[in-house]
Amino acid sequence: MNKAIVILGGMGPEASVLMYKTLTELSFGLFGAKNNDDFPEILLNSIPVPDFIAKDTNKKIALKMLKERTAGFNSSQTLCLSIACNTAHILLDELRKVTNIPFVSMIEEVGKKIEISEHKSAGIIATPSTLRYGLYQEELEKRNIRSIVPNDRDTQTIEKIIRNIIKGKMLHSDTNMLRKIADRLKKKGADCIVLGCTETPIAFPKLYSLPVYNSIEILSLALLRKYYKYHKMS
Repeated sequence: MNKAIVILGGMGPEASVLMYKTLTELSFGLFGAKNNDDFPEILLNSIPVPDFIAKDTNKKIALKMLKERTAGFNSSQTLCLSIACNTAHILLDELRKVTNIPFVSMIEEVGKKIEISEHKSAGIIATPSTLRYGLYQEELEKRNIRSIVPNDRDTQTIEKIIRNIIKGKMLHSDTNMLRKIADRLKKKGADCIVLGCTETPIAFPKLYSLPVYNSIEILSLALLRKYYKYHKMS
């Protein structure tokens, strides 16, 4: 029986589109997909969740909506679940309680990748909430990797850029601003950069002087490995 990858998306929509595109490109680029039936079955559920990028005001509403969707995919036709949003991983423990399906964590997968690459410190570019809850800081600390976070002013700038992308009005200057923020993290000692918000790969420069860990790409690769391994064995 074919089993599907389920992605809780829409946080924001353009980042979810990028994740689907990334899954498709990796399928033929790394897993040899050539025909329609070589590609994975993907259910992208774009949910209009009120955001909690910077404040917790909407968190309870978002949790209720995401728990309902998660429980709805708790079936034998689902191979695994994931979220196309770093900030929403604040709710991951609660979402895992309402399903028996494996829930692949973007944060954990990025942590594994950085650890394998033997980095000692990572600069985190993420939403105010992701930084405030320490999602990456805690994950990297478990792996003896130091987190270097933006100052308050840069964090506010990152939030503005993310909101520009969500509303489809990214500025040319946004890419330059992200480069400058990454440069400041580098000066503080970062030996790699984590794009810890799914909007940031859309605006971040394609080439940078340090290794860059794209959370969308890393999660996509983890999901595809799980999918192709299962369907090869079944």
